[in-house]
Amino acid sequence: MTPLAPDPAPPRAIARDLARMLGGTAAAVWMLAPTLLSVVTAPRRPASAVVRRLAARLTWIDGIPRPTPPRAARQRGLLALSALLQAVVLCILVLIGAGVVVGVQMLVAATTGGPVALFSARPGHVTWVTVGLFVVPGLVLLFLAFSGLGGIAWLERRIWESFQRPGAGELSDEVVRLHATLDEVVSAVDAERRRIERDIHDGVQQRVVALSILLARAERAEPDDAAGLLSGARRETQHILDDLRDVAWRTYPEMLERDGLAAALEALRDRVSMPVHLVVDALPDEGRAAQTAAYFVASEAVTNAIKHAQARSIRIRVRSEPAFLSVTVEDDGVGGADASGPGLTGIASRVAARDGVLHVQSPPGGPTVIEAVIPCA
Repeated sequence: MTPLAPDPAPPRAIARDLARMLGGTAAAVWMLAPTLLSVVTAPRRPASAVVRRLAARLTWIDGIPRPTPPRAARQRGLLALSALLQAVVLCILVLIGAGVVVGVQMLVAATTGGPVALFSARPGHVTWVTVGLFVVPGLVLLFLAFSGLGGIAWLERRIWESFQRPGAGELSDEVVRLHATLDEVVSAVDAERRRIERDIHDGVQQRVVALSILLARAERAEPDDAAGLLSGARRETQHILDDLRDVAWRTYPEMLERDGLAAALEALRDRVSMPVHLVVDALPDEGRAAQTAAYFVASEAVTNAIKHAQARSIRIRVRSEPAFLSVTVEDDGVGGADASGPGLTGIASRVAARDGVLHVQSPPGGPTVIEAVIPCA
């Protein structure tokens, strides 16, 4: 009978088997890392957020300005770095777990004199000397592993904090954008003042002149003729009041401040001679500045449809979301609206002042669709 080959020395056998186990563990981690990382990072990007961002890219409606290309590239790089750090964390955790399992089994084997299930060591081969050879480096590696985990957590936190702070280039771009928006707002205010001046000059002032002429004629007329002239003056006075109310309404309707956007749009619909289909979501009490901007978008779009589009009907749709308010005005007119015209430019400036986005679609032949997305914050 052939005698069995002597077993290798216990420390070398254990080291060899430990190397095999760690190598297999590393290979398993390498193969499972993509799946495990998807599980680890899933809470950072819920499905609803992914769908919302995809829909925003497809429809160009998001209410929040998109990151500039440098910031988007920087974000992708930080996401890749974060994934790499999480992979390192996963490997460290797996190795710590494997080390704990090995250490416990070696302590049990040294205490009871039994075998080690993970290795080929037979009963009695693991002694306290063998345990001592692995305890000191094991504790050092364990300390380094936990220190590495803390360092990785600190590094990732600092990386994301640095990403949240805008860079010098982004701040410069934001300053330029704010200056441009301020210039546009000032221009829009000046244009609004000129429009009010024209309305008063061409409407109210002319009627006041006509009223003064009627009163002067009534002073010089015979009593029988004066009664008719005074009646005409009274009618002219009523026209003046109507014109003043119209100018005040177009400047800033009191109902908008008192009763809210829905009531102001209903009043706007009642003042229009053509059919207007109005749909307004339930609006929160906050976000009045966004509602004011939405009203003037609708008012200017309706005015353009009446004056220039030869429209037969108008649809106004107001949607309220937690982060933004959107207003859409659609008419069935001839189309071809000029987005660079004074009316639409004024709308765009008003929306841009609220960090909103304006979209104009007006192909020749119609329909014209004007949509504004305005943040509520």
